[in-house]
Amino acid sequence: MSVDEARAWLAEVISGPDRLRLESVDGAQVVAVAGPDCLELRLDGTISGPAMFWAMDLTGFVAVTVLIGPAPAMVLAHSSISFLEPAEPGALRVTAEVIKLASRSAVVDARASDHRGCLVAASTLHFALPSRAARAALRAEHAAQASS
Repeated sequence: MSVDEARAWLAEVISGPDRLRLESVDGAQVVAVAGPDCLELRLDGTISGPAMFWAMDLTGFVAVTVLIGPAPAMVLAHSSISFLEPAEPGALRVTAEVIKLASRSAVVDARASDHRGCLVAASTLHFALPSRAARAALRAEHAAQASS
């Protein structure tokens, strides 16, 4: 998928197009910016952990989708996240790269930086994928709908 195709697809699957804006798509790597308005803040004024995780999870999901095409049955199967620094309020920049793509799973490395450019979180995301046959059937269905 190109960055424009990924943006159009993302607008269909999440509400509020300003929640996550795709900056670039380069092969297996996607760069996106979340917020600042949609990111929940903790009582101390920093971006909450769940808000950072949401942005990293969604950016990783987009990175896999860019490579394999839309797969509604794709789910996050496992993840680990390290919160490294408090994230100052503002936009959160997330870089996600697919580091392993297999027939039924994908592994993504994601990193989040706050508006100062400070690395605030790092995550490994494991996505379970539908079978290749199921993905091919879905692509054929979408192509048929687009041509009608």
